[in-house]
Amino acid sequence: MKRLILAVALFGALLAACGGGDETTVIEGQDVTVRMFDNRYEFTEIHISPGGSVTFVGAGRNPHNAVAADESWSTEDVFGSAEMLEDDSAVINFDEPGEYEFFCTFHGNAEGSGMAGKVIVEAPAG
Repeated sequence: MKRLILAVALFGALLAACGGGDETTVIEGQDVTVRMFDNRYEFTEIHISPGGSVTFVGAGRNPHNAVAADESWSTEDVFGSAEMLEDDSAVINFDEPGEYEFFCTFHGNAEGSGMAGKVIVEAPAG
């Protein structure tokens, strides 16, 4: 029984280290961090309040980035390179309410295929 528990714990740790598992794809908060794994974002739907930010962090072996589908912002504007590698980061601030679609130019496209997501900026309910 102890071996089974240990095996399950090790498998869970391996999935977490590789960015796999049953993680949610939606996150809410004022200032949110989104890791960019190989060929996917940790979260694909991000809800923040006006004035909030999203920090994109490289977490894969391949280069990644985040670019607005309408080309209004990109991690390259902040980071200085289109190729963000492991532990590289770029903070994007969102002041105006709206929906901001984004994608990785290496693994997705502006139409939302592949590595893509959306930032939803809205005032908190209440």
